[in-house]
Amino acid sequence: MEMQTVEGDVQESSPADQDTRPGDGYVQSFARGLAVIRAFDSAHPSMTLSEVAEAAGITRAGARRILLTLVQLGYVAVDGRQFHLTARILELGFAYLSSMPFWNLAEPIMEALVSEVHESCSASVLDGPDIVYVLRIPTSKIMTISLAQVCHLALRPSMESLT
Repeated sequence: MEMQTVEGDVQESSPADQDTRPGDGYVQSFARGLAVIRAFDSAHPSMTLSEVAEAAGITRAGARRILLTLVQLGYVAVDGRQFHLTARILELGFAYLSSMPFWNLAEPIMEALVSEVHESCSASVLDGPDIVYVLRIPTSKIMTISLAQVCHLALRPSMESLT
């Protein structure tokens, strides 16, 4: 896709560039808020304001405003200088899961399969180049592999060609 600059030069512009450009169809502050939430992970469950700003790729002032908003809404808690997500953040993921009645239908079938084959069973959806586990029925064994209820894993390059 091409676009004209003010000087009249022609520049190449990809659809991804247009999706991330502020405008009527894009709310930059909301995107920054999501970046702050995504900055927290198992390696960084608790961070200072500066660490959050760096991880989210935003200014300290922007991170501060977003974190204080998330604290007021109950999605983030602060202990001294350390910020961390609260369990309330799960509401955001549960909204997606509860809007998909398919999972309610899949769960009893998956439970029956686990009972029959004595192996764990997982359901996932594609999210770009990743898979997101949205439902997991574990088996009861002496040793198990623990995956979070909602877990993001990257697809291997060879798997991407199958989609």
